[in-house]
Amino acid sequence: RTTRLILERFKALEMYPKLRFFQCSFLTCWKEPFQSVTNDLLQCHQQAIIVGDVEYAVFSSHIQCQFMILSGSHLAAAEKQCVVLSKEMIRLNQVQILLEHCSLHNMILQLAGGDENPFDLPEVPFNDENEVIKESESSGNITIEYPTLYTNRVMRAFFFRNYDDAKEMTKKYAALVGNESLRYQTIFYIFYEGLL
Repeated sequence: RTTRLILERFKALEMYPKLRFFQCSFLTCWKEPFQSVTNDLLQCHQQAIIVGDVEYAVFSSHIQCQFMILSGSHLAAAEKQCVVLSKEMIRLNQVQILLEHCSLHNMILQLAGGDENPFDLPEVPFNDENEVIKESESSGNITIEYPTLYTNRVMRAFFFRNYDDAKEMTKKYAALVGNESLRYQTIFYIFYEGLL
């Protein structure tokens, strides 16, 4: 509420969906039920679309898909939402976010026992994650960096108890990041390395 009042005072309400996204993703999720966070992220998506912030509209929907799994939503519903969002990312030209999303979609398909390729959609002009990376590099529009790819793969490996794969990914992440210790993904690797 205070944030919205400040933004209203400075006539910067277009920033509200983005700030609410960060609040839901990094704060609310630690103190509210996941289902509540899922609903809040849906509202973030709708508000971001209204103000024209397509980047954080699709970010909100992507994180919403993650919380659908954590809140116990049916996998078929989560998978359907992933398909809808993949199409929206292409339509809104937000392909740099597609890398992380398809990694999540792949996890949902594996949990559901499916063998579909998340990229196998008429609207998605890529065959795999490597093609998404190449497109992001050529466009110069990279918001999902390579460490995120490894973060998703480590999470997926741990989820399916493939600990050797997880260990390999943590080593690749360390080699990739080097001395850059302030990346937000680093906290996940500290956690995973502790488990290993």
